Amino acid sequence: MFLNEERRKAMSDTLKITFRIMKRHFNIVPMMLLIVAVAMLMSGCSKSKSEQQVVGTGETLRFVFLADSRGDSMGYMVDSTSLNPIIRQISQLKPKPSFVIFGGDGCYRGYMHSAYTFQEFKDLFQPVTSQGIPLYATVGNHELYHIHSRYGFLRVNQEQFQSVFSENPANGPAGYEHLVYSFTDKASSSFFAVLDPYFLTTDTLVPKDLGGHIDSTQMAWLKAQVASTNAVHKFLFIHTPYYYVNSDPEEPSASDTSYTALWSFLDANKFDFYACGHSHLYARRTVDNTVLPNPQTTPPTPVWQNNVVQLLCGTCGAGPDAGTIDPAVRAAWDVHNDHQTYYFTVIDVKGNTTTVNSYSGYTGTYTVFETFTITR
Repeated sequence: MFLNEERRKAMSDTLKITFRIMKRHFNIVPMMLLIVAVAMLMSGCSKSKSEQQVVGTGETLRFVFLADSRGDSMGYMVDSTSLNPIIRQISQLKPKPSFVIFGGDGCYRGYMHSAYTFQEFKDLFQPVTSQGIPLYATVGNHELYHIHSRYGFLRVNQEQFQSVFSENPANGPAGYEHLVYSFTDKASSSFFAVLDPYFLTTDTLVPKDLGGHIDSTQMAWLKAQVASTNAVHKFLFIHTPYYYVNSDPEEPSASDTSYTALWSFLDANKFDFYACGHSHLYARRTVDNTVLPNPQTTPPTPVWQNNVVQLLCGTCGAGPDAGTIDPAVRAAWDVHNDHQTYYFTVIDVKGNTTTVNSYSGYTGTYTVFETFTITR
């Protein structure tokens, strides 16, 4: 329907009056420039080091954890026969993960055949990273070996790791950048932290027990990070377990009381899980008040209250541990270590629930063998 002349004139006069009123109270051009500048500033600001974020896909945040793909000799850097099918399957997950985190011991040595191995290992994940899926990494003991383990842990290896895995956030304590770090996903209300049990200030001999140690600097940093988040879900990643389920004569490892103090903090703050590798097997248990602190402290640490899960996903190629496993421990800790069987885990966070699907296989398709959920 067409407007008659009087109605058109009335509307035109109204618009003129409205414009005059706006012009009297605002200078239009500067106001528009201010709005544009604020929008650009908000979109262009980088997150502070304590607020680095990942972005979930859709309503659910999905990520992947795996560890220990190393070969077992100088001629066998990484078990690519086992690892490559896992990488291929991760790259085909739908929905795709927001990130992949590797729990250490990617290669037999951090330095082999006159070169550091970190970039070569990292390049294996190109089918995943080429899709814009970040690969985050943690340090294992094998990252620190330079040709022969008898040379000890070398700080230059640590520095090379920091340089190559520069995508790891740099918000750890001074000197620990890309080794100790955290990030968040606000959409799923999730907080993630990575610790380094072998942090070096100088070259050192390999310890008799390879369980590592949580130094006071990292512990203070973690407490500050957790104090600054109100995330519902919290996850910790580290190479070494707190609870060991086997006794391996070839590579003895043990936890010290610094891990008991760490677990006490995780329990008090209701972490969803503690994900680790190092032992070449899969084991998972909800650590409730029936599981005693080990090693115990003086004075004794109280029993656990908040059901933090230890998720040990300790081989995606590394050879099986040679230790024996008590049948009762095998049952209680849901241990899987079949010959030529390797593992990776897919985690989905939605609402108050974390759903964990663990996959096993060898050279073909890996299939889900265990599913469990955590509610916070």
